[in-house]
Amino acid sequence: MLVVLTMVLGLVSGPIAATPHSATLAFAQQNMNSISGHVSDDRRSPVKDVRVELLNEVDSVIQSVKTDGSGLFIFRKLSDGTFQIRVRGEGTTYESQVRRVELTRPHGLGAMSEEIDIVLRPLRTNSTTSKSGVVFVQEVPEQARKEFQRATDLLHRSNRWQEAQAALKKAIDLFPQYFDALEALGSEYVKQQEYELAVPILTKATEVNIRAFASWYALGVAQYNLKQMPTAAESFRRAVLLNDKSVNASLFLGMTLRHTAQLNEAETYLKQANVLAASKLPDVHWQLALLYNQLKRYAEAADELEMFLKVQPDTRDAEQIRKLIQRFRQQSTADAKR
Repeated sequence: MLVVLTMVLGLVSGPIAATPHSATLAFAQQNMNSISGHVSDDRRSPVKDVRVELLNEVDSVIQSVKTDGSGLFIFRKLSDGTFQIRVRGEGTTYESQVRRVELTRPHGLGAMSEEIDIVLRPLRTNSTTSKSGVVFVQEVPEQARKEFQRATDLLHRSNRWQEAQAALKKAIDLFPQYFDALEALGSEYVKQQEYELAVPILTKATEVNIRAFASWYALGVAQYNLKQMPTAAESFRRAVLLNDKSVNASLFLGMTLRHTAQLNEAETYLKQANVLAASKLPDVHWQLALLYNQLKRYAEAADELEMFLKVQPDTRDAEQIRKLIQRFRQQSTADAKR
């Protein structure tokens, strides 16, 4: 789900090239990877001061932070490898949540910045709560529920994806309308970059539960990577309507709208993502620079590239980006004199 940042000097003679983008841009240097995300409750409101732990492959805690007022957490200077993000639910009415994150650079190049959204689920089984507080409940056959639980346990372990996939498929075979299993299987397909497999599964999940933010968001990511931009935009719109606090949903919607030349609306959502991320995510600044270059608003494009370097100063192409900033400043000055 990563992209190597292209050489920037090749961009100065024309508009900034739009690189394919999955979850985040890739950046340079080993041990400069990062994982960030937002924690929200079952009403999609940010949860502050909750403890988030970073665990390694042997389940040892290697970093621990608390979410800020917007529910944001960030772990920096990470090596390649498999990690788990654990949100502690002790002392609350919510379950603890664990998410697996793979940081593997393609061909050993670049570095990575992965972002995830974590929703704390209430202490209840077979239910999903929407932003409006309406609870989605299913009566699930016991055997299907057991297969889903087995799959969930397997997904928290390294290198058990094939077994988890088989268990999720079995749960769906036993109960074809099983929303939790559909959403989990589709979301895992997206993580594995098996986008064509993800689309029909996630489409079915949104038909079963139309208010499922995570399903709409994952569906949009799959459609985006398959270059199905109009349908991706619709999926991300649904996701933003359900959770307007999601950085990823606003960022992807802005990116998709930019690709479909809806530039003014794209700016609105990219700025929204920037506010939600408290200007801490370099992806947003890079995407705004792309947008402002398309709009020939070169001074603003330069400003965003400067913010990009401020957030990610060790990027491999820093010197080339500085030259591009200078070029944009010169172009802006020349335009002002006309």
